[in-house]
Amino acid sequence: MLKNKKVLIAGLLTFITLAVAVAGINIYIIASQHKKIISRDEASRLTDVDYVVVLGCGIRGDKPTHMLEDRLLEGIAVADLNKDCKLLLTGDNSGVSYNEVAVMKNFCLEKGFDESRIVTDDFGFSTGESIENVNNKFEGNKIIIITQVYHTFRALFIAESLDMDAYAVPSSPRKYSTWLYNNTREPLARVKDFIKYF
Repeated sequence: MLKNKKVLIAGLLTFITLAVAVAGINIYIIASQHKKIISRDEASRLTDVDYVVVLGCGIRGDKPTHMLEDRLLEGIAVADLNKDCKLLLTGDNSGVSYNEVAVMKNFCLEKGFDESRIVTDDFGFSTGESIENVNNKFEGNKIIIITQVYHTFRALFIAESLDMDAYAVPSSPRKYSTWLYNNTREPLARVKDFIKYF
């Protein structure tokens, strides 16, 4: 009986420690990055921007998901206000049946965006890989990241860890069916990337 009680207490203390660590990391990432989240108007006043970076987040056939559509629309709008930079589309190109980046590019072209200003990254299989590719492969330093609000903090944290001058314009004009999943998963993803990039 005493042994079972000790095991229970040890398990409870472990759980509390992990919960405090997860909460602490999330608070740190959000608090350290929230000032870099700016409006479209503020983004238009930035100078020497290398890329407006749209992070991929899923397609359905040859169409972007609602979340990705909103990111693309915001990315186009911000890039239109920053004429000297490129629009960098980064996502998962796993093969013929799933080419997120091709769908993203086609969407932008259908909206009338100048193809000569579009750059694509087919190897953005995660947030971290996308930001790393912008920095290493495309030599981007000053960037504006386009993603939903919940995701901006982690993307900015990763960019800061790579010594990039990064800002984010959130694209969240509607509530998504995956809202609960995204906001449940994201705190754990922040912990994962905190461990990797801190």
